Amino acid sequence: MFLFILEGLQVIHVGRGIVRCKLTVTHHVLNEDGTLHTAAIGVLMELMGAIAIYSAGGSHTSVDLNYSLYSTAKIQEEIKIEARVVGKRSENLNSAIIEIRREYEEELIATGRLWMSLLKTPFSLNVKHNGVDQVSKL
Repeated sequence: MFLFILEGLQVIHVGRGIVRCKLTVTHHVLNEDGTLHTAAIGVLMELMGAIAIYSAGGSHTSVDLNYSLYSTAKIQEEIKIEARVVGKRSENLNSAIIEIRREYEEELIATGRLWMSLLKTPFSLNVKHNGVDQVSKL
């Protein structure tokens, strides 16, 4: 549905609880004044925050996303997105902080926080794949 927002996304790093990506702004994500649309920023924040939380373990569902906008980006500008898990409110509730910056100037475009709740699935199986614990969704 929103895959066009991710056109050109390059994954730089994925680790336990952290993800870093780079994206060149395309015409698909511009608003009327030729700058990065705030809805595209929201989609990027939720997706990158979810990846960071998922990489820390378990399947989750979003329960809250809030973000603040400080600047914007124009077509063909490169932005970088970093999301990292920063805390737990309980065993079932995790949060990630997301930052979007211009690639070269490091100017802050937006920051956000995503809260996700652990999904309870009755058919989860713990499996090992390449030496890493992962949960199967069977």
